[in-house]
Amino acid sequence: MQDFQSGDVIAQEYQIVTMLAQGSFGKVYLGKSQTKNMNVAIKVEKTEVSYFNSLIREVEILKILDGVPSVPKVIWSGLEKGQRIMIQNLLGKDLIHYQKKMKKFSYECVCNIAYQMIGILEQIHNKNIIHRDLKPENILGASQSDKIYLIDFGIAKNLESNKKSKEKISFIGTTRYASLAAHLAKEQNKKDDLESLGYIIIYFLNGSLPWMNVGRDDNERIEKIGLLKKDMSPEELCENLPKSIFKYMKYVKGLSSKIKPNYAQLKDLFNTVNIQPNMPFDWNQRAKANRKMNSNKSIKTSKSAKVLSKSKSQFGKTQRNSSKETSQKLIQYALTPIKKQHKTLVFPESQDKTVYHSSDDNQQQSSLSDEKKSKESVKVGYSISYEPSKFSRYSQHNKSPIQQQQKERARVSTLDANPQDLFIMPLQSEQQLQEFENQDLAIKYNLLFYKSILYNYKNPIQDFKASDSNFID
Repeated sequence: MQDFQSGDVIAQEYQIVTMLAQGSFGKVYLGKSQTKNMNVAIKVEKTEVSYFNSLIREVEILKILDGVPSVPKVIWSGLEKGQRIMIQNLLGKDLIHYQKKMKKFSYECVCNIAYQMIGILEQIHNKNIIHRDLKPENILGASQSDKIYLIDFGIAKNLESNKKSKEKISFIGTTRYASLAAHLAKEQNKKDDLESLGYIIIYFLNGSLPWMNVGRDDNERIEKIGLLKKDMSPEELCENLPKSIFKYMKYVKGLSSKIKPNYAQLKDLFNTVNIQPNMPFDWNQRAKANRKMNSNKSIKTSKSAKVLSKSKSQFGKTQRNSSKETSQKLIQYALTPIKKQHKTLVFPESQDKTVYHSSDDNQQQSSLSDEKKSKESVKVGYSISYEPSKFSRYSQHNKSPIQQQQKERARVSTLDANPQDLFIMPLQSEQQLQEFENQDLAIKYNLLFYKSILYNYKNPIQDFKASDSNFID
């Protein structure tokens, strides 16, 4: 047999990509159409077994089954390099692949396989075709499909083509899953496909079959496995399995070749409350769960980013509004003339709370403790510019004539008047000057207070910038 290599072109259209599988009758390659966006399966028959005409028979069978949705379609068939070739549509991977990947199928998944396979067998049996080689390797499933497919009709038979039966025929099928009739060298019928399906179901549920311990090197392997299948009752075969499996095997084993199977009744055995037709298989659910999980992660990440961005925006807006409102209130308060009333203004943002008391006779600022700041504020008046350490003798003994006059009269600014003028100024002029000085003093004092809030203590604007930068980082 001359092997095809990657890159070889079949029928001037289909290029071989790689080999997918091989068996006793030939090899299967993955191919790709050069003019259409389509992958195909290229089946090449071995020259050594060409006298069986298995590929020719399969093409004929598939033409009869044309229209059955769960079997392959023949795209092209013919000779290439002296070998028989058939090109089919690519349907998926076999169930052994998924079983090895997932270790074990769930009961619901096995019931779904059984339900769909009974339906497929019913369709091909209605066309008088029996498969005669049912096994997991010949059942395909796609990771993005909720359907399964039956392939490899190389030893299938058309019941109408040869109505005469022989007394003795060769064994046909795969030993592990073949029906008892195949071991007894009898002609197979529709019920034999159903029996083979039963062995597949038991294998998927148990992970093994009772006759799998018979070695392949045993020359009497086929006969020994046949005897086990004959002697083992349905009760023993289906021990510890659901009753639906036992009922299925008991019904199939008791069928006569002349009686048409009741496919609807068999499907009902696997269509329980939890099983729905065409429900996803285990490998579909895992793929869907992974896609859903990735989608949810993407959505959550997107939502989190939006929420975070929105939170940052709202936080920044709130802080800016708060800072803006605080600044506006301070400026407005600083520009408001002092009236004859007592007010208290507290700013919680400051580490050292600043409390301001005002009246028309005395004004006091307790937050300016720094010596440098005190010296800068001397322009406003004596009461907030004197430092006790420098003027202790005046404060303790009350001997300053200037302070005595201030208690009796209004205070004046050191910038606008000499303290000696207080003793010779007329009363009317003194009252006018006092009024002007009070207004000027109020404005300067409040502006200085506003300045001390922003710079001597915690600055709300600077705090906002720092907190906003930390939040963004």
